[in-house]
Amino acid sequence: MFLIKKMKSSTKNTTIKESDIQRSILKYLRLKSIFCWKNNTVGIAKPNGHYIPAQMTGIADILGIMPDGRFLAIEVKRPGNKPTPNQVQFIQNIINNKGLAFLAYSLDDVKQIIKWLKNKWNKWKMW
Repeated sequence: MFLIKKMKSSTKNTTIKESDIQRSILKYLRLKSIFCWKNNTVGIAKPNGHYIPAQMTGIADILGIMPDGRFLAIEVKRPGNKPTPNQVQFIQNIINNKGLAFLAYSLDDVKQIIKWLKNKWNKWKMW
């Protein structure tokens, strides 16, 4: 139902950590009363230091539920980095099932989409 597109990020800082971007997005979404969480997909550690994946690959970094009940998935990347084919497929699967999914390079990207959604679907009374 939504889009996969590269947002024009307002940040030029490519030294910022992906985890810092994720944290700022989670904080913002929670301030907007959007139920969300960081999805950790490390798996099970083997004695040799490798991991056995515990889940399917490509799951978005941030998952949640929008105020209208729609599933939310945000894949977060540092500016200049690209999603893997599995991440793109996961985003597409959410979109194909009427969820909201997109790629974000910064908090500003998320703010732009949330602002657009509020203008388009002005039925979320809690905002």
